Amino acid sequence: MAEPNPPGDLDSVPDAIVDEKNKGFPVVWLLPLVALLVGGWLFYKTESEKGPEITIRFRTAEGIEQGKTQVKFRDVTVGTVNKVDFTEDLKAVQLTVTMLAGTEGYLTEKSRFWVVKPRIGAGGISGLGTLFSGAYIEFEPSTEGKAAKSYIGLERPPIVTIDKEGTKFRLRADTLGSISIGAPVYFRQFDIGEITDFKLADDYSYVDIGVFVQAPYDKYVHTGTYFWNVGGITMSMGASGAKLEMESLVALLSGGVAFETLPEFLDTPLATENTVFELFDNRAKALERPITEIVTFALKFDGTVRGLNIGAPVEYRGLRIGTVKSIELGADPHNPGIDIPVVLIDIEPQRAQAYRDVDQLEPQEDATGEFEKDPLSRIAVLVKRGLRARLQTGSLITGQLFVEMDYFPDAEPAALVRSGQYPEIPTLPNSLEGIIASVNNILDRVEKADLHGTLENLNALMVSTTRLADTLEKDMPELSAELLVTLKSAHSAMATLEASTSADGEIGSELQSALKEISAAARSLRVMAEYLERHPEALIKGKNTP
Repeated sequence: MAEPNPPGDLDSVPDAIVDEKNKGFPVVWLLPLVALLVGGWLFYKTESEKGPEITIRFRTAEGIEQGKTQVKFRDVTVGTVNKVDFTEDLKAVQLTVTMLAGTEGYLTEKSRFWVVKPRIGAGGISGLGTLFSGAYIEFEPSTEGKAAKSYIGLERPPIVTIDKEGTKFRLRADTLGSISIGAPVYFRQFDIGEITDFKLADDYSYVDIGVFVQAPYDKYVHTGTYFWNVGGITMSMGASGAKLEMESLVALLSGGVAFETLPEFLDTPLATENTVFELFDNRAKALERPITEIVTFALKFDGTVRGLNIGAPVEYRGLRIGTVKSIELGADPHNPGIDIPVVLIDIEPQRAQAYRDVDQLEPQEDATGEFEKDPLSRIAVLVKRGLRARLQTGSLITGQLFVEMDYFPDAEPAALVRSGQYPEIPTLPNSLEGIIASVNNILDRVEKADLHGTLENLNALMVSTTRLADTLEKDMPELSAELLVTLKSAHSAMATLEASTSADGEIGSELQSALKEISAAARSLRVMAEYLERHPEALIKGKNTP
Protein backbone atom coordinates (compact mmCIF):
# COMPACT_ATOMS: atom_id res chain seq x y z
CA MET A 1 0.00 0.00 0.00
CA ALA A 2 1.50 3.24 -1.07
CA GLU A 3 1.96 5.94 1.52
CA PRO A 4 0.12 9.25 1.01
CA ASN A 5 2.02 12.37 0.13
CA PRO A 6 2.68 14.61 3.06
CA PRO A 7 0.86 17.92 3.21
CA GLY A 8 2.63 20.84 1.55
CA ASP A 9 4.41 18.74 -0.97
CA LEU A 10 3.37 20.51 -4.18
CA ASP A 11 5.59 18.52 -6.37
CA SER A 12 3.41 15.55 -6.01
CA VAL A 13 0.28 17.49 -7.24
CA PRO A 14 -0.49 16.64 -10.87
CA ASP A 15 -0.74 19.53 -13.40
CA ALA A 16 -4.18 20.64 -14.59
CA ILE A 17 -5.25 19.56 -17.96
CA VAL A 18 -6.00 22.60 -20.17
CA ASP A 19 -8.72 22.29 -22.78
CA GLU A 20 -7.56 24.46 -25.65
CA LYS A 21 -10.91 24.21 -27.47
CA ASN A 22 -12.99 26.09 -24.74
CA LYS A 23 -10.53 29.00 -24.21
CA GLY A 24 -12.35 32.61 -24.65
CA PHE A 25 -14.36 35.56 -22.93
CA PRO A 26 -16.53 34.37 -20.03
CA VAL A 27 -20.27 34.68 -20.73
CA VAL A 28 -20.98 35.54 -17.13
CA TRP A 29 -19.52 39.01 -17.64
CA LEU A 30 -21.98 39.92 -20.41
CA LEU A 31 -24.88 40.71 -18.04
CA PRO A 32 -23.06 43.39 -15.99
CA LEU A 33 -21.72 44.87 -19.18
CA VAL A 34 -25.17 45.16 -20.72
CA ALA A 35 -26.55 46.69 -17.52
CA LEU A 36 -23.74 49.23 -17.57
CA LEU A 37 -24.42 50.15 -21.15
CA VAL A 38 -28.18 50.53 -20.52
CA GLY A 39 -27.58 52.63 -17.42
CA GLY A 40 -25.15 54.84 -19.28
CA TRP A 41 -27.59 55.30 -22.13
CA LEU A 42 -30.40 56.18 -19.70
CA PHE A 43 -28.13 58.58 -17.86
CA TYR A 44 -27.12 60.20 -21.13
CA LYS A 45 -30.76 60.40 -22.26
CA THR A 46 -31.89 61.92 -18.97
CA GLU A 47 -29.09 64.44 -18.90
CA SER A 48 -29.52 65.31 -22.56
CA GLU A 49 -33.26 65.95 -22.05
CA LYS A 50 -32.69 68.22 -19.08
CA GLY A 51 -33.06 71.90 -19.76
CA PRO A 52 -31.72 74.86 -17.85
CA GLU A 53 -32.09 75.10 -14.09
CA ILE A 54 -33.82 78.27 -12.82
CA THR A 55 -34.93 79.70 -9.49
CA ILE A 56 -38.31 81.25 -8.74
CA ARG A 57 -39.18 83.22 -5.62
CA PHE A 58 -42.63 83.26 -4.07
CA ARG A 59 -43.90 84.76 -0.84
CA THR A 60 -45.04 81.34 0.40
CA ALA A 61 -44.80 77.76 -0.82
CA GLU A 62 -48.52 77.09 -0.42
CA GLY A 63 -49.49 74.10 -2.58
CA ILE A 64 -45.88 73.47 -3.73
CA GLU A 65 -44.32 70.01 -3.18
CA GLN A 66 -40.68 69.25 -3.81
CA GLY A 67 -40.20 66.73 -6.61
CA LYS A 68 -43.92 66.68 -7.47
CA THR A 69 -45.11 70.14 -8.41
CA GLN A 70 -44.82 70.67 -12.15
CA VAL A 71 -44.33 73.70 -14.33
CA LYS A 72 -46.79 73.82 -17.23
CA PHE A 73 -47.50 75.80 -20.34
CA ARG A 74 -50.92 75.27 -21.96
CA ASP A 75 -51.34 72.17 -19.74
CA VAL A 76 -48.10 70.62 -21.05
CA THR A 77 -45.39 69.89 -18.47
CA VAL A 78 -42.19 71.84 -19.20
CA GLY A 79 -40.42 71.54 -15.85
CA THR A 80 -40.41 70.17 -12.32
CA VAL A 81 -39.73 71.67 -8.90
CA ASN A 82 -36.83 69.69 -7.48
CA LYS A 83 -35.99 71.81 -4.46
CA VAL A 84 -37.84 74.13 -2.07
CA ASP A 85 -35.77 76.36 0.18
CA PHE A 86 -35.84 79.71 1.99
CA THR A 87 -34.13 82.86 0.85
CA GLU A 88 -31.23 84.15 2.90
CA ASP A 89 -33.38 86.77 4.65
CA LEU A 90 -36.21 84.25 5.25
CA LYS A 91 -38.73 86.64 3.72
CA ALA A 92 -39.64 84.36 0.84
CA VAL A 93 -39.24 80.84 -0.48
CA GLN A 94 -36.99 79.93 -3.40
CA LEU A 95 -37.88 77.13 -5.77
CA THR A 96 -35.26 75.41 -7.86
CA VAL A 97 -36.87 74.26 -11.08
CA THR A 98 -35.42 72.07 -13.79
CA MET A 99 -36.90 72.95 -17.16
CA LEU A 100 -37.06 70.69 -20.21
CA ALA A 101 -34.56 70.99 -23.00
CA GLY A 102 -35.62 73.41 -25.69
CA THR A 103 -37.03 76.03 -23.32
CA GLU A 104 -33.78 78.03 -23.14
CA GLY A 105 -34.84 80.46 -25.84
CA TYR A 106 -38.06 81.33 -23.99
CA LEU A 107 -36.56 81.99 -20.58
CA THR A 108 -35.99 85.75 -20.75
CA GLU A 109 -36.49 88.66 -18.38
CA LYS A 110 -40.00 89.08 -19.77
CA SER A 111 -41.07 85.53 -18.88
CA ARG A 112 -43.52 85.13 -15.99
CA PHE A 113 -44.43 82.42 -13.48
CA TRP A 114 -47.42 82.11 -11.12
CA VAL A 115 -49.11 79.42 -9.06
CA VAL A 116 -52.41 78.05 -10.34
CA LYS A 117 -54.77 77.11 -7.50
CA PRO A 118 -58.44 77.70 -6.65
CA ARG A 119 -59.16 81.46 -6.45
CA ILE A 120 -62.23 83.65 -6.09
CA GLY A 121 -61.95 87.02 -7.77
CA ALA A 122 -63.95 89.77 -9.48
CA GLY A 123 -64.12 87.72 -12.66
CA GLY A 124 -65.41 84.58 -10.92
CA ILE A 125 -63.89 81.33 -9.62
CA SER A 126 -60.78 79.92 -11.29
CA GLY A 127 -58.42 76.98 -10.80
CA LEU A 128 -61.08 74.48 -9.72
CA GLY A 129 -59.27 71.71 -11.63
CA THR A 130 -56.39 71.84 -9.16
CA LEU A 131 -58.65 70.60 -6.36
CA PHE A 132 -57.91 67.03 -7.54
CA SER A 133 -54.62 67.32 -9.43
CA GLY A 134 -52.92 69.71 -7.05
CA ALA A 135 -51.44 73.15 -7.64
CA TYR A 136 -48.94 73.73 -10.42
CA ILE A 137 -46.85 76.63 -11.71
CA GLU A 138 -47.96 78.26 -14.95
CA PHE A 139 -45.20 79.41 -17.30
CA GLU A 140 -45.64 82.28 -19.75
CA PRO A 141 -42.73 82.21 -22.20
CA SER A 142 -41.26 85.24 -23.90
CA THR A 143 -38.54 85.83 -26.44
CA GLU A 144 -38.19 89.54 -25.62
CA GLY A 145 -35.33 90.84 -23.52
CA LYS A 146 -32.21 89.19 -22.18
CA ALA A 147 -31.90 85.58 -21.00
CA ALA A 148 -32.52 85.06 -17.29
CA LYS A 149 -32.34 82.25 -14.74
CA SER A 150 -33.76 83.95 -11.65
CA TYR A 151 -37.37 85.10 -11.42
CA ILE A 152 -39.83 86.59 -8.95
CA GLY A 153 -43.14 84.77 -9.26
CA LEU A 154 -46.47 86.59 -9.46
CA GLU A 155 -48.69 86.28 -6.40
CA ARG A 156 -51.83 86.30 -8.55
CA PRO A 157 -52.45 85.30 -12.16
CA PRO A 158 -51.96 88.15 -14.63
CA ILE A 159 -55.08 89.61 -16.23
CA VAL A 160 -53.53 89.83 -19.67
CA THR A 161 -51.67 86.82 -20.99
CA ILE A 162 -49.93 86.19 -24.30
CA ASP A 163 -53.00 84.47 -25.76
CA LYS A 164 -55.19 87.58 -25.35
CA GLU A 165 -55.22 90.19 -28.08
CA GLY A 166 -56.07 93.79 -27.30
CA THR A 167 -54.66 97.09 -26.10
CA LYS A 168 -53.69 98.44 -22.70
CA PHE A 169 -54.63 101.97 -21.61
CA ARG A 170 -54.03 104.05 -18.48
CA LEU A 171 -56.69 105.93 -16.49
CA ARG A 172 -56.23 108.75 -13.98
CA ALA A 173 -58.66 109.23 -11.11
CA ASP A 174 -58.77 111.34 -7.95
CA THR A 175 -59.64 108.27 -5.86
CA LEU A 176 -59.73 104.52 -6.44
CA GLY A 177 -63.35 104.17 -5.39
CA SER A 178 -64.78 100.65 -5.69
CA ILE A 179 -62.44 99.52 -8.47
CA SER A 180 -60.56 96.26 -7.95
CA ILE A 181 -58.14 94.21 -10.03
CA GLY A 182 -60.06 92.01 -12.43
CA ALA A 183 -63.09 94.31 -12.43
CA PRO A 184 -64.81 94.45 -15.85
CA VAL A 185 -64.55 97.09 -18.54
CA TYR A 186 -67.87 97.71 -20.34
CA PHE A 187 -68.74 99.04 -23.78
CA ARG A 188 -72.48 99.41 -24.33
CA GLN A 189 -72.91 96.98 -21.40
CA PHE A 190 -70.71 94.32 -23.05
CA ASP A 191 -67.89 92.97 -20.88
CA ILE A 192 -64.89 93.55 -23.17
CA GLY A 193 -61.95 94.01 -20.80
CA GLU A 194 -60.60 94.07 -17.28
CA ILE A 195 -58.78 96.25 -14.76
CA THR A 196 -55.16 95.03 -14.79
CA ASP A 197 -53.53 97.04 -11.99
CA PHE A 198 -53.58 100.29 -10.04
CA LYS A 199 -51.10 102.35 -8.07
CA LEU A 200 -50.59 105.79 -6.60
CA ALA A 201 -48.74 108.37 -8.66
CA ASP A 202 -45.20 109.21 -7.63
CA ASP A 203 -46.36 112.55 -6.20
CA TYR A 204 -49.57 111.00 -4.71
CA SER A 205 -51.70 113.47 -6.67
CA TYR A 206 -53.82 110.86 -8.45
CA VAL A 207 -54.45 107.12 -8.84
CA ASP A 208 -53.01 105.43 -11.92
CA ILE A 209 -55.25 102.59 -13.16
CA GLY A 210 -54.42 100.12 -15.92
CA VAL A 211 -57.14 98.71 -18.18
CA PHE A 212 -57.07 96.14 -20.95
CA VAL A 213 -59.58 96.25 -23.81
CA GLN A 214 -59.88 93.10 -25.89
CA ALA A 215 -59.70 93.10 -29.66
CA PRO A 216 -61.60 94.09 -31.74
CA TYR A 217 -63.29 96.43 -29.22
CA ASP A 218 -60.03 98.34 -28.72
CA LYS A 219 -60.63 99.87 -32.15
CA TYR A 220 -63.55 101.81 -30.62
CA VAL A 221 -61.23 103.68 -28.26
CA HIS A 222 -60.27 107.07 -29.73
CA THR A 223 -58.31 109.94 -28.26
CA GLY A 224 -61.67 111.64 -27.63
CA THR A 225 -63.20 108.67 -25.77
CA TYR A 226 -64.63 109.13 -22.25
CA PHE A 227 -64.18 106.64 -19.39
CA TRP A 228 -66.27 106.67 -16.21
CA ASN A 229 -66.76 104.60 -13.05
CA VAL A 230 -69.79 102.28 -13.05
CA GLY A 231 -69.36 100.80 -9.57
CA GLY A 232 -72.36 101.11 -7.25
CA ILE A 233 -75.84 102.46 -7.95
CA THR A 234 -76.62 105.85 -9.49
CA MET A 235 -79.81 107.54 -8.29
CA SER A 236 -81.38 110.60 -9.88
CA MET A 237 -84.59 112.53 -9.30
CA GLY A 238 -86.63 114.00 -12.12
CA ALA A 239 -90.10 115.13 -13.08
CA SER A 240 -91.04 111.50 -13.70
CA GLY A 241 -89.81 110.40 -10.26
CA ALA A 242 -86.76 108.59 -8.90
CA LYS A 243 -84.48 106.70 -11.29
CA LEU A 244 -81.94 104.02 -10.30
CA GLU A 245 -79.18 102.89 -12.65
CA MET A 246 -76.81 99.92 -12.27
CA GLU A 247 -74.42 98.60 -14.91
CA SER A 248 -74.36 94.99 -13.64
CA LEU A 249 -74.29 92.93 -10.47
CA VAL A 250 -70.55 92.30 -10.94
CA ALA A 251 -69.90 96.04 -11.24
CA LEU A 252 -71.98 96.63 -8.12
CA LEU A 253 -69.87 94.19 -6.09
CA SER A 254 -66.37 94.69 -7.53
CA GLY A 255 -66.58 97.98 -9.40
CA GLY A 256 -65.77 98.56 -13.03
CA VAL A 257 -65.43 101.18 -15.75
CA ALA A 258 -67.21 101.90 -19.01
CA PHE A 259 -66.31 103.99 -22.02
CA GLU A 260 -68.08 105.73 -24.88
CA THR A 261 -67.10 107.82 -27.87
CA LEU A 262 -69.50 110.61 -28.82
CA PRO A 263 -70.31 111.00 -32.53
CA GLU A 264 -68.40 114.26 -32.77
CA PHE A 265 -65.22 112.48 -31.62
CA LEU A 266 -65.39 109.47 -33.94
CA ASP A 267 -63.05 111.26 -36.36
CA THR A 268 -60.32 111.58 -33.72
CA PRO A 269 -57.31 109.21 -34.05
CA LEU A 270 -57.41 105.74 -32.53
CA ALA A 271 -55.82 105.55 -29.09
CA THR A 272 -52.45 103.81 -28.98
CA GLU A 273 -50.93 101.57 -26.30
CA ASN A 274 -50.80 103.20 -22.83
CA THR A 275 -52.74 106.31 -23.88
CA VAL A 276 -53.83 108.16 -20.72
CA PHE A 277 -57.50 109.05 -20.13
CA GLU A 278 -59.29 110.78 -17.26
CA LEU A 279 -61.67 108.57 -15.26
CA PHE A 280 -64.89 110.43 -14.40
CA ASP A 281 -67.15 109.63 -11.46
CA ASN A 282 -70.19 108.86 -13.62
CA ARG A 283 -71.49 109.12 -17.16
CA ALA A 284 -73.16 112.48 -16.63
CA LYS A 285 -69.87 114.10 -15.65
CA ALA A 286 -68.02 112.33 -18.44
CA LEU A 287 -70.36 113.72 -21.10
CA GLU A 288 -70.32 117.27 -19.76
CA ARG A 289 -68.52 119.90 -21.79
CA PRO A 290 -64.88 120.10 -20.63
CA ILE A 291 -64.32 123.11 -18.39
CA THR A 292 -61.20 125.04 -19.33
CA GLU A 293 -61.85 128.39 -17.62
CA ILE A 294 -62.67 129.07 -13.95
CA VAL A 295 -63.12 132.45 -12.28
CA THR A 296 -63.14 132.68 -8.47
CA PHE A 297 -65.41 135.13 -6.62
CA ALA A 298 -65.92 135.93 -2.93
CA LEU A 299 -69.30 136.09 -1.18
CA LYS A 300 -69.71 137.63 2.28
CA PHE A 301 -72.76 136.71 4.36
CA ASP A 302 -73.98 138.41 7.53
CA GLY A 303 -75.90 135.34 8.69
CA THR A 304 -75.00 131.72 9.30
CA VAL A 305 -73.74 129.40 6.58
CA ARG A 306 -74.59 126.22 8.46
CA GLY A 307 -75.59 123.55 5.96
CA LEU A 308 -73.33 124.85 3.18
CA ASN A 309 -70.53 122.45 2.29
CA ILE A 310 -67.49 122.63 0.06
CA GLY A 311 -68.48 121.27 -3.34
CA ALA A 312 -72.06 122.55 -3.09
CA PRO A 313 -73.44 123.83 -6.41
CA VAL A 314 -73.73 127.44 -7.50
CA GLU A 315 -76.88 127.78 -9.58
CA TYR A 316 -78.49 130.40 -11.78
CA ARG A 317 -82.24 129.81 -12.04
CA GLY A 318 -81.80 126.07 -11.56
CA LEU A 319 -78.77 125.65 -13.85
CA ARG A 320 -75.40 124.85 -12.31
CA ILE A 321 -72.76 127.43 -13.18
CA GLY A 322 -70.11 126.77 -10.53
CA THR A 323 -69.05 125.15 -7.29
CA VAL A 324 -68.34 126.25 -3.70
CA LYS A 325 -64.55 126.23 -3.38
CA SER A 326 -63.99 127.05 0.29
CA ILE A 327 -65.68 128.45 3.40
CA GLU A 328 -63.67 130.58 5.82
CA LEU A 329 -63.85 133.65 8.06
CA GLY A 330 -62.98 137.14 6.86
CA ALA A 331 -63.13 140.72 8.06
CA ASP A 332 -66.44 142.56 7.94
CA PRO A 333 -65.84 145.85 6.08
CA HIS A 334 -68.78 147.48 7.88
CA ASN A 335 -67.80 146.31 11.38
CA PRO A 336 -64.03 146.39 11.94
CA GLY A 337 -62.79 143.70 14.27
CA ILE A 338 -65.69 141.34 13.53
CA ASP A 339 -65.31 138.30 11.28
CA ILE A 340 -68.07 137.04 9.03
CA PRO A 341 -68.34 133.97 6.79
CA VAL A 342 -66.60 134.35 3.44
CA VAL A 343 -67.49 131.81 0.76
CA LEU A 344 -65.26 131.40 -2.30
CA ILE A 345 -67.02 130.09 -5.39
CA ASP A 346 -65.61 128.95 -8.73
CA ILE A 347 -67.72 130.22 -11.61
CA GLU A 348 -67.34 128.39 -14.92
CA PRO A 349 -67.95 130.87 -17.74
CA GLN A 350 -68.59 128.06 -20.21
CA ARG A 351 -71.66 127.10 -18.16
CA ALA A 352 -72.68 130.56 -16.98
CA GLN A 353 -75.43 131.54 -19.39
CA ALA A 354 -76.32 134.23 -16.83
CA TYR A 355 -73.63 136.50 -18.21
CA ARG A 356 -73.10 134.97 -21.65
CA ASP A 357 -76.54 135.98 -22.85
CA VAL A 358 -75.95 138.82 -25.31
CA ASP A 359 -79.55 140.00 -25.01
CA GLN A 360 -78.84 141.16 -21.44
CA LEU A 361 -76.15 143.60 -22.56
CA GLU A 362 -76.43 146.98 -24.18
CA PRO A 363 -75.48 147.02 -27.89
CA GLN A 364 -72.51 149.28 -27.28
CA GLU A 365 -71.28 147.05 -24.47
CA ASP A 366 -71.32 143.92 -26.57
CA ALA A 367 -70.20 145.37 -29.88
CA THR A 368 -66.50 145.16 -29.02
CA GLY A 369 -66.75 141.64 -27.66
CA GLU A 370 -65.00 142.79 -24.47
CA PHE A 371 -67.17 140.69 -22.20
CA GLU A 372 -66.43 137.49 -24.08
CA LYS A 373 -62.76 138.04 -23.18
CA ASP A 374 -63.24 139.49 -19.70
CA PRO A 375 -65.88 137.70 -17.56
CA LEU A 376 -65.22 140.11 -14.67
CA SER A 377 -66.37 143.07 -16.72
CA ARG A 378 -69.43 141.17 -17.76
CA ILE A 379 -70.26 140.26 -14.17
CA ALA A 380 -69.70 143.89 -13.11
CA VAL A 381 -72.36 145.04 -15.59
CA LEU A 382 -74.81 142.40 -14.42
CA VAL A 383 -74.23 143.28 -10.75
CA LYS A 384 -75.24 146.86 -11.53
CA ARG A 385 -78.43 145.48 -13.01
CA GLY A 386 -79.32 143.54 -9.87
CA LEU A 387 -77.33 140.30 -9.98
CA ARG A 388 -76.97 139.06 -6.39
CA ALA A 389 -76.03 135.85 -4.58
CA ARG A 390 -77.86 134.29 -1.66
CA LEU A 391 -78.09 130.97 0.16
CA GLN A 392 -81.03 128.71 -0.54
CA THR A 393 -82.16 125.41 0.97
CA GLY A 394 -81.58 122.52 -1.39
CA SER A 395 -83.23 119.85 0.77
CA LEU A 396 -85.67 120.31 3.63
CA ILE A 397 -84.78 116.83 4.89
CA THR A 398 -81.00 117.25 5.10
CA GLY A 399 -80.91 121.03 5.43
CA GLN A 400 -78.18 121.30 2.78
CA LEU A 401 -77.69 124.75 1.27
CA PHE A 402 -76.50 125.91 -2.13
CA VAL A 403 -75.62 129.30 -3.60
CA GLU A 404 -78.27 130.86 -5.83
CA MET A 405 -77.48 133.71 -8.22
CA ASP A 406 -80.33 135.70 -9.75
CA TYR A 407 -81.52 139.21 -10.55
CA PHE A 408 -83.21 141.33 -7.88
CA PRO A 409 -84.16 144.68 -9.45
CA ASP A 410 -85.47 146.02 -6.12
CA ALA A 411 -82.19 145.34 -4.33
CA GLU A 412 -80.12 148.25 -3.10
CA PRO A 413 -77.64 149.50 -5.71
CA ALA A 414 -74.22 147.84 -5.44
CA ALA A 415 -71.14 147.18 -7.53
CA LEU A 416 -68.62 144.40 -7.99
CA VAL A 417 -65.84 144.93 -5.42
CA ARG A 418 -62.37 144.28 -6.85
CA SER A 419 -60.22 145.59 -4.04
CA GLY A 420 -59.58 142.21 -2.38
CA GLN A 421 -57.79 139.09 -3.54
CA TYR A 422 -60.97 137.90 -5.21
CA PRO A 423 -63.74 140.06 -6.73
CA GLU A 424 -66.73 140.21 -4.40
CA ILE A 425 -70.33 139.78 -5.55
CA PRO A 426 -72.98 141.45 -3.34
CA THR A 427 -75.19 139.08 -1.37
CA LEU A 428 -78.72 139.04 0.01
CA PRO A 429 -80.16 137.13 2.99
CA ASN A 430 -82.05 133.99 2.07
CA SER A 431 -85.83 133.75 2.27
CA LEU A 432 -85.88 132.33 5.79
CA GLU A 433 -83.54 135.03 7.04
CA GLY A 434 -85.80 137.64 5.40
CA ILE A 435 -88.86 136.29 7.21
CA ILE A 436 -86.98 136.25 10.51
CA ALA A 437 -85.80 139.81 9.92
CA SER A 438 -89.38 140.97 9.23
CA VAL A 439 -90.62 139.31 12.42
CA ASN A 440 -87.80 140.93 14.36
CA ASN A 441 -88.73 144.36 12.93
CA ILE A 442 -92.35 143.88 13.99
CA LEU A 443 -91.26 142.86 17.46
CA ASP A 444 -88.95 145.87 17.65
CA ARG A 445 -91.82 148.23 16.74
CA VAL A 446 -94.10 146.59 19.23
CA GLU A 447 -91.43 146.91 21.88
CA LYS A 448 -90.88 150.59 21.09
CA ALA A 449 -94.61 151.41 21.08
CA ASP A 450 -96.37 153.02 24.17
CA LEU A 451 -97.97 149.81 25.30
CA HIS A 452 -98.51 151.12 28.82
CA GLY A 453 -100.73 154.01 27.68
CA THR A 454 -102.56 151.79 25.22
CA LEU A 455 -103.31 149.26 27.91
CA GLU A 456 -104.58 151.99 30.25
CA ASN A 457 -106.97 153.34 27.57
CA LEU A 458 -108.13 149.82 26.82
CA ASN A 459 -108.74 149.24 30.51
CA ALA A 460 -110.80 152.44 30.79
CA LEU A 461 -112.86 151.40 27.75
CA MET A 462 -113.56 148.07 29.35
CA VAL A 463 -114.67 149.76 32.58
CA SER A 464 -117.09 152.05 30.68
CA THR A 465 -118.48 149.11 28.75
CA THR A 466 -119.05 147.24 31.98
CA ARG A 467 -120.90 150.20 33.54
CA LEU A 468 -123.12 150.57 30.47
CA ALA A 469 -123.98 146.89 30.58
CA ASP A 470 -124.86 147.15 34.27
CA THR A 471 -127.16 150.16 33.61
CA LEU A 472 -128.93 148.40 30.76
CA GLU A 473 -129.44 145.37 32.92
CA LYS A 474 -131.14 147.47 35.66
CA ASP A 475 -133.38 149.51 33.28
CA MET A 476 -134.25 146.53 31.05
CA PRO A 477 -137.76 145.84 32.66
CA GLU A 478 -138.98 149.45 32.17
CA LEU A 479 -137.48 149.65 28.69
CA SER A 480 -139.14 146.39 27.74
CA ALA A 481 -142.64 147.67 28.75
CA GLU A 482 -142.21 150.94 26.85
CA LEU A 483 -140.86 149.08 23.84
CA LEU A 484 -143.92 146.79 23.87
CA VAL A 485 -146.33 149.80 23.84
CA THR A 486 -144.40 151.38 21.00
CA LEU A 487 -144.58 148.20 18.95
CA LYS A 488 -148.38 147.98 19.44
CA SER A 489 -148.82 151.60 18.26
CA ALA A 490 -146.72 150.94 15.20
CA HIS A 491 -148.78 147.86 14.40
CA SER A 492 -152.05 149.84 14.60
CA ALA A 493 -150.67 152.57 12.31
CA MET A 494 -149.59 150.02 9.73
CA ALA A 495 -153.04 148.39 9.76
CA THR A 496 -154.77 151.77 9.24
CA LEU A 497 -152.42 152.64 6.36
CA GLU A 498 -153.05 149.29 4.72
CA ALA A 499 -156.84 149.74 4.93
CA SER A 500 -156.65 153.26 3.47
CA THR A 501 -154.50 152.28 0.51
CA SER A 502 -156.53 149.22 -0.46
CA ALA A 503 -158.69 149.27 -3.56
CA ASP A 504 -161.86 149.70 -1.48
CA GLY A 505 -160.46 152.45 0.66
CA GLU A 506 -160.86 156.20 0.15
CA ILE A 507 -157.21 156.82 -0.60
CA GLY A 508 -157.09 153.80 -2.91
CA SER A 509 -160.01 155.04 -5.11
CA GLU A 510 -158.53 158.52 -5.36
CA LEU A 511 -155.18 157.12 -6.38
CA GLN A 512 -156.79 155.06 -9.12
CA SER A 513 -158.65 158.14 -10.53
CA ALA A 514 -155.45 160.15 -10.51
CA LEU A 515 -153.56 157.42 -12.34
CA LYS A 516 -156.27 157.30 -15.05
CA GLU A 517 -156.09 161.08 -15.62
CA ILE A 518 -152.29 160.92 -15.83
CA SER A 519 -152.57 158.15 -18.42
CA ALA A 520 -155.02 160.22 -20.53
CA ALA A 521 -152.73 163.25 -20.39
CA ALA A 522 -149.80 161.13 -21.45
CA ARG A 523 -151.72 159.87 -24.48
CA SER A 524 -152.62 163.42 -25.48
CA LEU A 525 -149.02 164.49 -25.27
CA ARG A 526 -147.89 161.53 -27.35
CA VAL A 527 -150.50 162.36 -30.06
CA MET A 528 -149.40 165.99 -30.13
CA ALA A 529 -145.71 165.04 -30.37
CA GLU A 530 -146.42 162.72 -33.31
CA TYR A 531 -148.36 165.49 -35.09
CA LEU A 532 -145.61 168.06 -34.59
CA GLU A 533 -143.08 165.56 -35.85
CA ARG A 534 -145.12 165.31 -39.09
CA HIS A 535 -146.08 169.02 -39.22
CA PRO A 536 -143.41 171.15 -37.49
CA GLU A 537 -144.84 174.33 -39.10
CA ALA A 538 -147.91 173.98 -36.88
CA LEU A 539 -145.94 175.64 -34.08
CA ILE A 540 -146.14 178.91 -36.13
CA LYS A 541 -149.26 178.57 -38.30
CA GLY A 542 -151.34 176.48 -35.95
CA LYS A 543 -153.33 173.44 -36.81
CA ASN A 544 -155.18 173.49 -40.10
CA THR A 545 -158.85 172.62 -39.86
CA PRO A 546 -160.60 171.00 -42.82
